[in-house]
Amino acid sequence: MKTFLTADWHIGEERFELMQRPFRAVAEYIDALVAHHNAAVAPDDLVYVNGDVLYQKASPEEFLPHVARFHGRKILLRGNHDRPFTDVQFAPYFERIVPEGEGIDVTIAGVPCFITHYPSLAREDRFNLVGHIHSAWKFQLNSLNVGVDVHHFRPVAEEQIPFFLEAIESFYDLDVWTAYQPANQAHFATRGKKSTYLKPKGSPAE
Repeated sequence: MKTFLTADWHIGEERFELMQRPFRAVAEYIDALVAHHNAAVAPDDLVYVNGDVLYQKASPEEFLPHVARFHGRKILLRGNHDRPFTDVQFAPYFERIVPEGEGIDVTIAGVPCFITHYPSLAREDRFNLVGHIHSAWKFQLNSLNVGVDVHHFRPVAEEQIPFFLEAIESFYDLDVWTAYQPANQAHFATRGKKSTYLKPKGSPAE
């Protein structure tokens, strides 16, 4: 049995140009995603799905059944696009459903990891495996985006975790980490949304 990670399927999403996805129809996208997934994942493998299974406006009756086409014993870590759908709706397709804003501690290929949907929940003491940000970035100094948009619409296999961590630690240079340079840091307070899609419990929904 192997372990895989993936995120941000957005099944039912039609805004391909906005999402920078090279597809023209929903059915084409879903079929490609399933084919790539099942080429790597066996039915008994473990798959962490780091949120956003369906597009938030998608019909669950039409699109949730597609989740059964993906191989693996699946664990869902809820993301913001999963909010419209209940645990009862997700239960036939996932062995475990982790509430939005929470995560899982796990060791993958010898690397202590924290799996969660939101990069803003990343921890200092673990290597963070996250989703949510699509193709905005793939690597941070202590995080890996496991979303399909930066992995050729394929899941990330367990053996890739130490490979990517070694690349981050030993090979990527300052030109990869330009977000930390003064030219970019000077605009930290004036550009970008100043909050997260994850709202504290009890706060009004956005």
